[in-house]
Amino acid sequence: MTNISLSHFQSAAESAAISGNLNQKLTVTDGGDLQTREASSTLAGKLVSWHKLSSSEGTAKAQDQGAFRTALQDKFGKELGDQAYKHACTACGYTDGKAHSLTAEQITTGIDFAVTKDLQKQLAEAQNKGIVEHFEENPELLLSEGVTRKSGKKTEIEGLIANRKAEGFDGICEHTLAGVFKQNLRDNLTDTESAKVLDFVKAYDPKLSNLPALNELPDSVQGAVKLSKMVLGHQEENRMNANNIGIVFGPNIAKDDGIDPMAALTLNQAKTQFFTALINRAD
Repeated sequence: MTNISLSHFQSAAESAAISGNLNQKLTVTDGGDLQTREASSTLAGKLVSWHKLSSSEGTAKAQDQGAFRTALQDKFGKELGDQAYKHACTACGYTDGKAHSLTAEQITTGIDFAVTKDLQKQLAEAQNKGIVEHFEENPELLLSEGVTRKSGKKTEIEGLIANRKAEGFDGICEHTLAGVFKQNLRDNLTDTESAKVLDFVKAYDPKLSNLPALNELPDSVQGAVKLSKMVLGHQEENRMNANNIGIVFGPNIAKDDGIDPMAALTLNQAKTQFFTALINRAD
């Protein structure tokens, strides 16, 4: 299969959009170029059987789809690239894996999805970093009882997440800021990041104290540890000891999708124990 960069797919889709034809079918040539593909009933100028033609076209379609999927993975990573490809197929009325023509609409849909998701994660992590810095600059907020446990106003949390600002938090309730931080942590961990954390959680043995180095954890989890240590430093005032903080953050440091409730409960306990040990560890 010919490798072709995502920028080539994007350029071809944009050209089709300019001409007002997002349904334009595209194919990858042996030379690594993109060109329009039209239905044909002949090969090399000769009539062929329907079976042979169908087989040839099916192979070409599969190769086109594979090239586009690979281009998405090369640009955005395997996990997000796969998500974007599957979304593009579904949005255009196709089943992932079924041989179908590659269209300008599918290309545009897949790229838009990946760009949006990638930007959302970047903005969420930047916002959480800004929240941690705000608490550093305003340590009196850490004295509030139950600072990371009590819920802020739902409408305020949703508003902050929607505007994605990473500074200018003066006057915003500390519980609201903590709520935004927790939701950003929950919503933006990738499957790959989550799996990495779960490996650490499952391997952790309190007797061995075999905790990973902080920089081995995803950036978002590192931020949660940093904020938690700040909260722990004022536990006499905010009544948030290490165990309380672990209960708040632990379940959010890795996904537990698709497992039964009892298994999820056991896993949450393990995540809480692991996170509590992280914040109790001396720097």
